[in-house]
Amino acid sequence: MIGASIQRVGDRRLLTGAGRYSDDFNRPGQVYAGFVRSPMAHADIVAIDRQVASRMPGVLAIFTHDDLAATGNAEIATGIAGRGAGYPNRDGSAMANPPYHVLACDRVRYGGEAVALVVAESPSLVRDAVEAVAVDYRARAAVIGADRAVLPDSPQLWAEAPLNTCYDWLHGDGAAVARALAQSDHVTVLEVAVGRVVPAFMEPRAALAEFDAVTRRFEIIAGCQGIHGLRDKLAACLGVVPSQVRVLSPDVGGAFGARSVLYPEYPALAWAARRIGRPVKWTASREEDFLSSTQGRDSILRGELGLDRTGRFLGLRVTGFADMGARHTGNGPYSVMRNLARMLPGVYRTPAACLELRGVFTNTVPVSSYRGVGRMEAIYLMERLVDQAAREIGADRIELRRLNLVPPDAMPYTTPTGAVYDSGDYASHMDKAMAAADWDHFPARRAGAERAGRLRGIGLANYIEGAGGGAGEYAALRVDENGIAHIGAGCVDQGQGHATTLRQIAAARLGIELGRFEVCASDTDLIADGVGTNASRSMVRAGAALVAAADKLIEIGRRHAAALLQADADTVSYSDGCYHGTAGRAVELAEVARAMGGEWQAAVRTDDDPVTYPGGCHVCEVEIDPETGAVEVVSFVAVDDVGRAINPPIVHGQSQGGIAQGIGQALSEHCRFDPESGQLLSGSFLDYAMPRAGTLPPLRPISNNFPSPTNALGVKGAGEGGATGAPAAVISAVLDALACRGVHDIDMPATAERVWAALRRPAR
Repeated sequence: MIGASIQRVGDRRLLTGAGRYSDDFNRPGQVYAGFVRSPMAHADIVAIDRQVASRMPGVLAIFTHDDLAATGNAEIATGIAGRGAGYPNRDGSAMANPPYHVLACDRVRYGGEAVALVVAESPSLVRDAVEAVAVDYRARAAVIGADRAVLPDSPQLWAEAPLNTCYDWLHGDGAAVARALAQSDHVTVLEVAVGRVVPAFMEPRAALAEFDAVTRRFEIIAGCQGIHGLRDKLAACLGVVPSQVRVLSPDVGGAFGARSVLYPEYPALAWAARRIGRPVKWTASREEDFLSSTQGRDSILRGELGLDRTGRFLGLRVTGFADMGARHTGNGPYSVMRNLARMLPGVYRTPAACLELRGVFTNTVPVSSYRGVGRMEAIYLMERLVDQAAREIGADRIELRRLNLVPPDAMPYTTPTGAVYDSGDYASHMDKAMAAADWDHFPARRAGAERAGRLRGIGLANYIEGAGGGAGEYAALRVDENGIAHIGAGCVDQGQGHATTLRQIAAARLGIELGRFEVCASDTDLIADGVGTNASRSMVRAGAALVAAADKLIEIGRRHAAALLQADADTVSYSDGCYHGTAGRAVELAEVARAMGGEWQAAVRTDDDPVTYPGGCHVCEVEIDPETGAVEVVSFVAVDDVGRAINPPIVHGQSQGGIAQGIGQALSEHCRFDPESGQLLSGSFLDYAMPRAGTLPPLRPISNNFPSPTNALGVKGAGEGGATGAPAAVISAVLDALACRGVHDIDMPATAERVWAALRRPAR
């Protein structure tokens, strides 16, 4: 079963419209909620007039921060708890951790921040009442851009964060890097801007909250990435113990890291459900989702890469800013800092490396994780540095890469920033990708494009990323009297196909057919524990835990099978769904379950899994119309090393989706704010340019797997490689096409306008 290309379970249901997403759920007697959101990026709240709205027919209640605080529930009044202790500043002090109120308290700090909660009998009544709530704001100056926010005369968002600085972090040996750069024969310096992106889920966020006055339990249905994490954070905010909160995450139309945080809407809805005594439902509009869901990326990074006279890398220093938006979302700082630092050197031997990163508050939508967080930024900067270094020293960009690759015989390889690469052959990734892209015959294709009046370029990027996130995951197996095995796992499916891959893993271990498995829904009442799905961790963590649970289940059943077989337990073996005794006697799982009272189960919670390091190589080919600047991606090849692919088509689908997001970031996607007012300028799909099927070439993922020695399955993770490597490959190709016109630098996204302008700038 491991490695088999089996059709995904449940696709027919989803493709025929039978999926059940958050908005598809309803409860008897439910009412509807809407949020009054600030139209201003930075302002004091002078007064909130809800009299007119409160008198409107069907309006049940309008709540503000003062209402939440007045109930005596200190937790809901204080708001969402942040995190800060694990990643101190370079001087050892704690990072700034300002309050994150559920509803704005006294002041708003970004356009779209929730100011009041309206509850009414229907969605249309809610919309009308939200419009009727009058909020008197006193405008403050806004600051947009992390590099501007740290200036002494810039508007300050939080008293706890002087110069709008959340953290000032140093990772690596700065002194060693300084020595390496001083001793280098050549130092390449490059500054890149990694623009802000919008997660753009298939379904906007929605939630349904209910409170049972008898059991004193909350229930919330919301698409998320970790039901137990959301449960625990909700409980802390509501001032109850986790067992008083049930979280269900049904079908989820994409998450990309942005569904891994506790959004303020969720505790607000739960609190309102308890206060009103009826279930409360909220569904965001697409415009509201742009304003309220966390966004991704947004950093300015400066890299200095030192080389000796032979071209070997000696040292790498990266400094820069990470824009966090107006608030500390909980996982935003850690994801960027940890992953960016861990992946700084990419796949290259670089003896010394360090990161100096400053996280900054601005009057924009808060930033959180986004597919490939931190890894994409590191790979993009490093691959751009290698291309530029090759041009500056007159070396071939491919040979410069080959010279500095970490060789297979160095595995496990520890980088100067502390990552331990588990396995891989990075040169073979390049060889396969270049062969599939017909690299050697590119000059002929370029000449043909020139004859047609177009510019053609080819680019390459090697990528690697740490997969697994935080250690530990939960998995359980339960066999019932009919011989059906029920799988419970802490990972939450947002389109990855867990129902298929988890079945394959368990089927391989138990030796029974796929049809005899059921996968439990993501429900904290059904699954006892878990971490969740992020950082390409599901198969690395939950898969490994499921293997351990299957082995434990077999051992638990062995003694009872021995009794049925009238044999010593030490003589009973297991294979193909049966326990085997002497003289050819055997009992099936169902018989053992009946002997154990109808079922038996085993659960495992791992806690010491190391990070794995999937990698690969992307080759992109583009053509550019020099008259308009329009860029066309004509070919894209991806070679991916995911360790071991449980289900190759699922892995390829993950790669394709990530590549589409990476191409979108490189060429079209850019979330922009007005630099003076802070207003969101790209607040819909009319203004925010998503990649479309018609603008993407056929995407051809190729497997080149080297199993990881760190887990029983040999898997490394497959979810984020496409988004990690694609931006660097695309921009490399764009700059290769533009090089003949003297253009050697361009910021993402390389829109037609930017390319057109770059072609018309005087050569430096």
